[in-house]
Amino acid sequence: MDTDQAFGLALRSLRQSKKWSQERLALEADVNRNYVSLIELGRNSPSVRMLFGLCEALEILPSDLLSDVERRLLAQQRHSPTPSSASAK
Repeated sequence: MDTDQAFGLALRSLRQSKKWSQERLALEADVNRNYVSLIELGRNSPSVRMLFGLCEALEILPSDLLSDVERRLLAQQRHSPTPSSASAK
């Protein structure tokens, strides 16, 4: 999982916890629904301005969202084989 994918998963999780559709989040954040979809799929990275706009719409601090992204990346690293152990197989 790369950073964009982790961000997308964290954003989707937060959106779903509020029981919001992508369309609702897009409306609240004043962005296109397709853009929200692309972010959640890890195909687009939001700008800092967009990050703050999404967080304002979701009523969460940007640092809390980014902490979730970091947690997901660290969890993935712990569960992934290291290059040396993968080549030893």
